[in-house]
Amino acid sequence: MIVRRKSGARESSDVQIHSDLVETLFGTAGSFFAGLLGGLIAPALAWLILGDSIYLYFVGLIAVLGAFRLYVFFAHAHAPVSLRRRDSKEWERLYAIGAVGFMTAVGASVAVLFYYHYNDVLGIYSIVIMMSGLSGLAGRNAGRPWIVLAQSLGLALPLAIAAMMHEERRYFGLAIIVVLLIVSIHSTTKFLHGNLESALRNGLDASRQRQKFSLALNSMTHGLCMGDADLSVTVVNRRVFDFFGIVAATTPIRLEALAHSIGKSAGLSPRETQIFIERWKRHVATPHANVFTHKLGERFFEFHCERAEADSFITVIEDVTIQKRALREIERMAHFDDLTNLPNRYQFQDTLQQELVQLRERGFQAALLNVDLDRFKEVNDTLGHSIGDQLLSAVGARLAACVPDPHVVARLGGDEFCVLLRAGRDLPDVDELAANILSEMHRTFIIENHVINIGASIGIATAPKDSETSEGLLKCADLALYRSKADGRGRALWYSKKMQDALTRKRAIDTELRHAFTTNELVVYYQPVVDSRTATIVSLEALLRWRHPIRGMISPSEFIPIAEETGMIIELGAWALRQACMEAKSWPANVRVAVNIAPRQFQQKDLAAGIAKILDESGLEPDRLELEITETTLMESDGVDSKLREIEALGVRLSLDDFGTGYSSLGYLNRFPVKKVKIDRSFARQAIESPKTQAIISAISSLAQDLSIDLVAEGVETDAQLAFMASKHIYLIQGYLYTRPRPIEELRPLLDNWRDAPRLVSAA
Repeated sequence: MIVRRKSGARESSDVQIHSDLVETLFGTAGSFFAGLLGGLIAPALAWLILGDSIYLYFVGLIAVLGAFRLYVFFAHAHAPVSLRRRDSKEWERLYAIGAVGFMTAVGASVAVLFYYHYNDVLGIYSIVIMMSGLSGLAGRNAGRPWIVLAQSLGLALPLAIAAMMHEERRYFGLAIIVVLLIVSIHSTTKFLHGNLESALRNGLDASRQRQKFSLALNSMTHGLCMGDADLSVTVVNRRVFDFFGIVAATTPIRLEALAHSIGKSAGLSPRETQIFIERWKRHVATPHANVFTHKLGERFFEFHCERAEADSFITVIEDVTIQKRALREIERMAHFDDLTNLPNRYQFQDTLQQELVQLRERGFQAALLNVDLDRFKEVNDTLGHSIGDQLLSAVGARLAACVPDPHVVARLGGDEFCVLLRAGRDLPDVDELAANILSEMHRTFIIENHVINIGASIGIATAPKDSETSEGLLKCADLALYRSKADGRGRALWYSKKMQDALTRKRAIDTELRHAFTTNELVVYYQPVVDSRTATIVSLEALLRWRHPIRGMISPSEFIPIAEETGMIIELGAWALRQACMEAKSWPANVRVAVNIAPRQFQQKDLAAGIAKILDESGLEPDRLELEITETTLMESDGVDSKLREIEALGVRLSLDDFGTGYSSLGYLNRFPVKKVKIDRSFARQAIESPKTQAIISAISSLAQDLSIDLVAEGVETDAQLAFMASKHIYLIQGYLYTRPRPIEELRPLLDNWRDAPRLVSAA
């Protein structure tokens, strides 16, 4: 393919050169007309002097051929250049016919005159005309050497032949001179033709190079200015004029004038224009390559300046508006949240850090409000993330409306927002602002016709009182927020040192608890459930205890919530279940073991499989194991029905713990395969003095009897409470009246016969 393109280019070049060479044939009008007149002189004089009619015929023939040549000359002159160049071969043929024919007629007339009627005058005329004709051929027709050769032969060869045939042998030398002259003219013509063609080719190549350079220059996506050391611009491509909407200027032009036109077109003020001019001149004068960016109108341009030879300069101009806007968008995305268009965590922390620097330097104070939405997860789970995203956007708008300038609202991620009350000598009323935010968050949101009610919790910290660093202040606000949620949500709490102490304590407990688990500091205690009619133990509830080597027994209320929060409850719960089943295997067959299942445990997908494995390892009969589950566990878990059915299929009994403290207790009794219900201990404490509590206990007892569900009263501590429960037909009792939780070693003797246990008879 490359070879063909080169061949095609060569052919095109040859055609163009041929056209140019043919054009040279018609380029010397003066010598052309002189040659026509000179050709008529010899035969005309011979006719006038000798009176021989043959010369008159020569005059007529030469005149006709001269007229033909004039016709071709004038036709060529009036033809369009494009057609002349297209038909160059035809014009060459017509020119050759006239030129060769004319010279041959002149040469024949000279030869006849020399041979038949030679005298001194006519001989001189004939030789001079022939010589003058030959001398002009090479210069005028060098573009086509073959025409010159044909003309030379037509003009001089007849005379050479006549001289050779003349009876006087002295003219033989003339014939030789004429032949040598023809050879010389042909050689000169070839030399001139070579130079002419070379010049034309060089000119064509130069023209093409200029065209290519111009095409390349004006096809550049960048603007280009080139100039001399005196700051005169000699080259400006079209892109410069397109960039700035200026009129193309004739080069050379002063750099200052070009810059002034650009500034004026971009709408710069005189002052701004002068700044731009001086900046460009300064960068052009810099000896090393450099770049500067300047905003012209609504667009940004980069000027790449570099010095060249002889202190000339080059400036390449690039429109970088898209890149600049992209960088700004990237910067915006890096610093602002997409959903709410509020500052993100990165931007907020940077702003907070700057504020705290001012705070330290000027003795100001600042406040930070950490705002976290309540029940947002429910919106995502029930309505989908698209609605959740729109809700976050609406929350951001409301928060921004609550907080006046110059204070800052940011989204830190998820459903967590922050408000920074900027450093000042006096802060706004923080409590009033927090109350306003809580009110706005509790106000109903309407998203795609969905009525959404959420809420918010707020943690508040101040600087420098609570912390002088951004990390510390955020941490304090987080602790206050955590406490706000733990205390029931929907409120704003200020950070206090006690919160940090509690966190430190919690972390210490978590660390020590993990250590305790590996060093066998955890033990299982049991509290009996007693049939008060016979004073016999029907089941033992397994309760986890921590026997600390230094602090002694640590309350479950202190470490169980931490284990729940960290997820360690899964390991602890599995260990307690296994330990209880292993120990219960040796108890009397009529005594069951009850084990609590924490919410995090119940959320495990393989819960039933894990229980089955423990039963298999311990050898305990499934119907002797009771799993106690709270209403909270049922409310917060997924796939409750299937999990409970899988557990029931194992033969394990299910017990509902802390009954009466939730919102859907009766629904749970109807929905789930519950075998036992344990009335929360709060009912036992209030049973003697509260008629309402008595009525509730009575209703629960009747319901349990109708459903054939075992009913256990927790927290029974007095004989009076025991008697009341018996009056309501509740005989399964658990509480301090019988015993506190104790190790199995202390309870084992009571499993067969508990002689001194409280009985209904003694209670009565």
